[in-house]
Parts: sequence; C-alpha cells; structure tokens
Amino acid sequence: MSSPINKYSSQDSSPRRWIIIIILVLVLVAAAGFAGYAWYLSQKNSDQLTSVAGFTGPKSPPAPHYYCPLDGTEVPNRAATTVRPIVFQVDNAPPARNQAGLSKADIVYEAMAEGDVTRFSAIFACHEADVVGPIRSARLIDLELAPEYQALLADSGSSEGVTAALEAAPDVPNINDNGYHDLAYWRADDRIAPHDLMSSTLGVRKAAEIFGYSLTATLSSLTFKEDSPAPAVNSISVPYSAVVDVGYTYDPASNGWLRFNGDEAHMDSETGRQLAPKNVIIQFVPSYESDIVEDEGGNRGVEYTLTGSGKALIFRDGQVIQGTWSRANRGDVTQYLDASNKPIALNRGLTFVQLVDTNFPASWS
Repeated sequence: MSSPINKYSSQDSSPRRWIIIIILVLVLVAAAGFAGYAWYLSQKNSDQLTSVAGFTGPKSPPAPHYYCPLDGTEVPNRAATTVRPIVFQVDNAPPARNQAGLSKADIVYEAMAEGDVTRFSAIFACHEADVVGPIRSARLIDLELAPEYQALLADSGSSEGVTAALEAAPDVPNINDNGYHDLAYWRADDRIAPHDLMSSTLGVRKAAEIFGYSLTATLSSLTFKEDSPAPAVNSISVPYSAVVDVGYTYDPASNGWLRFNGDEAHMDSETGRQLAPKNVIIQFVPSYESDIVEDEGGNRGVEYTLTGSGKALIFRDGQVIQGTWSRANRGDVTQYLDASNKPIALNRGLTFVQLVDTNFPASWS
C-alpha cells in the first residue's frame, strides 16, 4: 500500500524558504543602509564639531589711527589730537642762531618784527620739545596766532603797548617769563643775554595747569596727504632784509626743503641737523607799522591782518602751487585753497609759513 503524502514535503517548503531568504536580505540591506546613514551622520557631526572648535568669532576691526591736526603725523591715541598748542615767540637776531627745538614744532611762522629782523612763532601741539628758544618778547602777531590755534602763549614779556593789548584779549593765555619763570623758563649758560632765555613744552603746560588754564583744545584739521615727489622747483628765496635773507633748497632725499640764512645752513642746535620742513608756504598779507614802540631805538611794531583772504604760494613735493589763503574769523585755522577753491593737501610733517606783505618780492627757480 502506498505511503500517505507528507504535506511538508520539499516541494511544499520551497516557496517558504525563499520568503525567508528575501526577508533576511531585506533586513541585511536595511541594516547596511542604517549603518551607512549612521556613519554619514557621524562624519557630518564631526565636521560640525571641528568647525565649532576652530571658530574664532567675528574678526576684530582694524586698530584706529589718529593724526595730529596741525602737521598730519600719526599720534598714539585720540588724546594726543586734543593737546592744547603753545605758541613760542622765538628770537631770530643773528646772535640767537642757531635756535633750539624748531624742528620739533608742528608749524613755524616767520614774520618781520622790527630793526630788519624777523621773529618766529613756533607752534607745538603733538610733539614735545625739551628745549625751545631763545625766547623773546611777544609781538602783535601773537594776538592773531594764539586765538587761531586756541594756544597758550610763551614769551619773555612785552612792550607796554603789546602788554595792554594782551591783557585786553581773554583768548590769549599769556604764560610769560615775568610771571612763570621758575616753572617754565631758565637762562642757558652757553648763550649771551638777552638771547639766552629758554623754555620747554612741558614746562609751559605745567605752569598753565597750575594757574588753571585748560590743556586741551579741539582744532579744525588742515588737509594732508602722503608724499608724492615730482621735483620742478629747486630753490625758494624770501629776502626779508640784509640781516634775514631766507632761502630753501629742495632735498630729494627727504622730499623736504633745506633752510638757509643767507649762505649758512639753518640748524637746530638741539638735534644738530639742518631745518628741513616738508612744506613751505609764503602767505601774502596786509601789514603796516603800528604806533607801538618796541625797542630803545624807537622802532615800531608791525601789525598783520590774518583774517580775510589773499595770495599764497605752497611749496611741497618739489613743486609750487599758486593758491590763496582764507580765514574768516579770529578763531578759525587758516585754510590754503587751490584755483578751484578746494583745500590744498600738505605733506605730513613740519610746515614753515613765511608771512610777507602783499607786494613782497618772493621768488623761486
């Protein structure tokens, strides 16, 4: 008798086995996919963590730069741009040469005084000088320059007429030798009186502070640029008198103007180097003899009109620009303008301003 048919025979189990195999394959594929995705996430998170670990935050802004409003040179901080200037009245009679400290000034004005000699009004704001001088008496020009630069005035005293004018000018703090000698002045042993009175920027500021004067000022800045030499002018002549025959020669090495008194190099006695301003300005202004007697010889002081406008020659980069000067009010800083009435940019550094009468015979070549 034949055997009964087994319902679990190989023929019947074949489809079931394939189903199991397919399920296992799907599980393996899913596991591999999951593992791959998990690896992808781990790499992505790792990159993100690396990025976070290397993140340094926003870039710091560049360090600010500050510049002296009077000579355009860089100064260490904002406070250095608001130091109150000092106008030193400096002797230029032949026995006073060579003077001390002029090379460290921001701006030096030169103008006829009396008796065929000039005086310097040396303005210091952003740079200190341990020795400035010889210091001489104030002149009428200080009544213009001190208010223009909101400056302290340093001098040896003044004639009766100038003293009265200074006392009537509340915007001219007069730190003179008569009242502040022990604080700000001394006599140099190696010079002959009266050309031996010396001072310093720190001494004048110390005296001013003790007597309650402000040591800060907010000035309108002149316009400055970087050097761009293009030599076309070799020499400048400003013949004030036989005693003061000023000349400048262009110096390519410094892109400045070497200063001479006649044929003699004009030196700074403190540095031992020849004065070489970056800019020379010849400013033509109305001037006239005042009724103030300045010396025993009966010479009268010269008064200058420094408000308004007029002709100016600006020498820089070995070139000359024929422009104008403009100063509307007593408290304004003089601006120098080109033919388009735009400010003329000066080179950064010392500027000498030669004040001359409107018909003065200045020349250059």
